[in-house]
Amino acid sequence: MTLALAGLGALAAAYVQAATGLGFALVLTPVMLALLSPAAAIVTVTALGLELNLLVLVGERRRPRVAWRDLGPILAAAAPGTVCGVILLRALSKPVLQLAVGVALIIAAGALLRARAGAPGRAGGSLRARLAVGFTTGALTTATGVSGPPLALWFARRRLAPAEVRDSLSATFLAIGVIGFAALVPVMSRAHLSAPLLAAGIACVIGGHAVGRRAFARLDPRRFQPLMLGIIACAGAASIVAGAAGL
Repeated sequence: MTLALAGLGALAAAYVQAATGLGFALVLTPVMLALLSPAAAIVTVTALGLELNLLVLVGERRRPRVAWRDLGPILAAAAPGTVCGVILLRALSKPVLQLAVGVALIIAAGALLRARAGAPGRAGGSLRARLAVGFTTGALTTATGVSGPPLALWFARRRLAPAEVRDSLSATFLAIGVIGFAALVPVMSRAHLSAPLLAAGIACVIGGHAVGRRAFARLDPRRFQPLMLGIIACAGAASIVAGAAGL
């Protein structure tokens, strides 16, 4: 049952992110936290996320459209953020992590809603803001496995086209995932990863991406940001419910 649920979660999560640019960790992390220990859940989500983002960037036979100017400061600040995230992962219990993820996602959804109402144009964005986004993203990557909301909020405020947002998110997720995976090495020994579960997850990610990228090609650009907002809010609510039930 654990294997089946994890596979279905990976399939759905890969489909959502391939179709919208966001949502892999938002969908999969609550599932994995419900099925596995916190360390195993975060490591598994991080590893499968690396696979998905590689598929988006190099597996679609096209040239990615990435906002490279934003990535440097974000990634520079993400590295120390991942270390802080590992400290939180070791210090906090599973229900507390689930509640923290949920609250963070609900806050991000509200911020994204406000950003849609009055966001600055493409030229905006200070270095300090980029560093803050990067640090927060890095900490969330290793503490909770959910790194998308700060990045989604940032790129939404930059008013990028949907294809640019999708590729920029994937490029950032990939780089931060590599950093986060390295930062998670100290907790690997207690993660007790399951080879069959990882194999099922890899296969389901491939299938979810194949279907999701076709859905993205047919997506109305006007529905792109509302979809991101809905994904963030729903995942946050689910994580809060799971965390509250475990207290």
